[in-house]
Amino acid sequence: PVPETGSEPRFKDVVTWSCNCCEQECIPVREQSRCLCGHRLKDHPKDPHTGKLGCSNPKCRCQSFFYIVAEGAWILRCSCKHKHTDHDSRSHACTKPNCRCSKFFSPWVCNCDHPWQDHTQRLESRRVKTLAEMCMAGENDLRIGGDNIKRTDLLAEPLHLAFR
Repeated sequence: PVPETGSEPRFKDVVTWSCNCCEQECIPVREQSRCLCGHRLKDHPKDPHTGKLGCSNPKCRCQSFFYIVAEGAWILRCSCKHKHTDHDSRSHACTKPNCRCSKFFSPWVCNCDHPWQDHTQRLESRRVKTLAEMCMAGENDLRIGGDNIKRTDLLAEPLHLAFR
């Protein structure tokens, strides 16, 4: 049940990155997430006419946000071994001289144990929960951003050390 708040529900556009095999949302795409063009999601406002997330940087040719997986200093590379920024933001072909890579592709395997190419990026509209709704839902339903994301990278087995 949704508590009476006296206002209409609000919705927010969010980018999701989900596995087509296990049908789970694997990695949260945030405002600081990178695009193939090298700019962040926050630099890609939604065009009200096309619905695409084109880059707002005037020197960038990117017409639609293309999520690149990154964690800390590590960032996804193409199978041609070149960085995402070495690929054309429109065709996704590598721009390095003598490289025959025609489209960005990564051999990386996600924490869900499925390859990069088995994932899809989507733009979804999600209802924003109020603080009152989250509190009424109880502690067990509080999730970061309201997302139900399986974080297998946070699971760990106990470390057993043998001392002599």
